Amino acid sequence: MKRPQGPPGTPQSRPQHSSQAAPQPVKPQPPTRAQQGTSARPSRAERKQNKADLKKQKKSSAASQSRSGTRAPAPAASAPTGSRVQGTLRPVGAPARPKSNSAQSDTSASRPTKAARKLTASQQEALEAKRKLKEAVKARKAFERDEVRRFTAHLRRRRIVWASIAGSFVAILIFVGVGMFTPILALQNIVVEGATRVPADQIIASLQPELNKPLPLVDMGAVRKAVEAQPLVKSYSTVAVPPHTLVVKVVERAPVGYLPSPNGFIMVDPAGVVIEETPERVPGLPLFTVEGDSARSKGFAAAIDVINSLPAGLAGQLDEVIANTTDDVTLILTGGARVFWGGPENAAMKNRVLSQLLTLNPVGSVSEYDVSSPKTAVVR
Repeated sequence: MKRPQGPPGTPQSRPQHSSQAAPQPVKPQPPTRAQQGTSARPSRAERKQNKADLKKQKKSSAASQSRSGTRAPAPAASAPTGSRVQGTLRPVGAPARPKSNSAQSDTSASRPTKAARKLTASQQEALEAKRKLKEAVKARKAFERDEVRRFTAHLRRRRIVWASIAGSFVAILIFVGVGMFTPILALQNIVVEGATRVPADQIIASLQPELNKPLPLVDMGAVRKAVEAQPLVKSYSTVAVPPHTLVVKVVERAPVGYLPSPNGFIMVDPAGVVIEETPERVPGLPLFTVEGDSARSKGFAAAIDVINSLPAGLAGQLDEVIANTTDDVTLILTGGARVFWGGPENAAMKNRVLSQLLTLNPVGSVSEYDVSSPKTAVVR
């Protein structure tokens, strides 16, 4: 007698004696997970484990692609017996299920692209409104900046002016400091200009103590003493020529005539300063015949006034000037003709009258021209 068998995988029922009553039906047991195959739903822990495995596979495939520079399909993970394959478990010895198209394309498409979403009319209007608002805000900010610059222009100009003044002041201070306290502008050369009768070497020798001093610190008093020691210098001026030169420009006394002296003649200037003493007269300069043959006499001063009032052409024809008093000045021309001038008053009218007389009566045709009273001039 055969033993009754239950469903596969269930414990066999105990043997019953044939004499006993008919066996009662056995309640079927639920199938195990291995028997269920792919119909059972995986648990939460298994799902987490599957997700972790998939992440590891993706990371390994991305690393291999970055090393090789090409995209290669990720290798399928070997599933142990009884493990999850594509989210399900299969029993031992069960044939492998064919891979679906989604599983095959999962490795090839590593970076899926999103389909372009078509915007609705309201969304497009909202984007256009945002763009216009952004442009309006930008234009408003630009307008505000322009207005701020327009209303603060005077402040900027004032700052520029003050900055320029401060910069100029600082530059002047730096220049003065460099010139006064450094040897950059030290005096090394002294030049005397305009000296013909004046001995320039004497002036330069007198200024030797001022060498190697900064130009702004040169003692102008020492320069004045060195120049005034020369009697033939009428005036002078100094010019500093950076970096190392001082120029002394002198104006010498111009001779105006001669005075008699025991050794010959003395050349004097209009101030009566003796320029030189010579045994002979140089043509072109008149001889002064005054009281005491001295430049300090009143007749000498009156003669100088008359000579200064004469035209340049007539002054060059003078041979002698006789001035015993201030109101009796007589001019002797080169040809020997005499001009009775009188006093220094009405010099302009006397010059005009004398010029007309010389034109009508040239020198040599008459011997005397009397213009002491210009309104009644006389020719003899």
